[in-house]
Amino acid sequence: MEDDLIRKIRSTVAKSNNLEEADVRSLMILIRKLLDGMPESDQKPFLVIRLFSNWVAHIAITQSNTGLRILAAINNALVSIKDSTDTIAMQTKMSAAIGFPVLREEMKLFFGRIGVDDTLLSDNHVWAVFVSHLVEIIRDVPISFPELSTLDTTKRKIYEEIAQNPIKPGAGVIAAQISHVDYAPVGAPEAGRNTCLLIRTADTTTIVMPLLIDVRV
Repeated sequence: MEDDLIRKIRSTVAKSNNLEEADVRSLMILIRKLLDGMPESDQKPFLVIRLFSNWVAHIAITQSNTGLRILAAINNALVSIKDSTDTIAMQTKMSAAIGFPVLREEMKLFFGRIGVDDTLLSDNHVWAVFVSHLVEIIRDVPISFPELSTLDTTKRKIYEEIAQNPIKPGAGVIAAQISHVDYAPVGAPEAGRNTCLLIRTADTTTIVMPLLIDVRV
């Protein structure tokens, strides 16, 4: 079974620039199946891969500790840029907090381990094609905390770390999702329809940040 999964992964990544959305979805599911067959200790370097491979297959992510740590990274990035006037740097930092750079690093390590060519990861253009499809697949699938009363020790710790470092009192990040936003209804028709990160905080504020993903190595 493992050899068959690896063969299918090789066949998919060989499509290179011709990858389609269905290929990306299939690739992430194939990778998840391989991870499922590995000892738990061997899976630890690939936690972000597992998050994204679950993200492509679900309608919400609420039980993933890695996903909640992504919310913590988004929260910390938001705090770090709140006084910035560099729009490009702000958008790039917030987009990086979602985890794409780490996903790329983990996939390179994973492909090396299973003997799959890493052009998908080393070629910036091919990676951009992959990411564009991946973003579309996970669009409108939120990462969020479950009911606070259900938090286990690890999730509670992540929640408290966010609560102690909010962008303003009571406004720690509790959910985020990638969505298309039409700026015309809010008086900015020239901005068109953009792919944005929607961030929800504990005080019910929603922050909209246009995505700007740096696909360079």
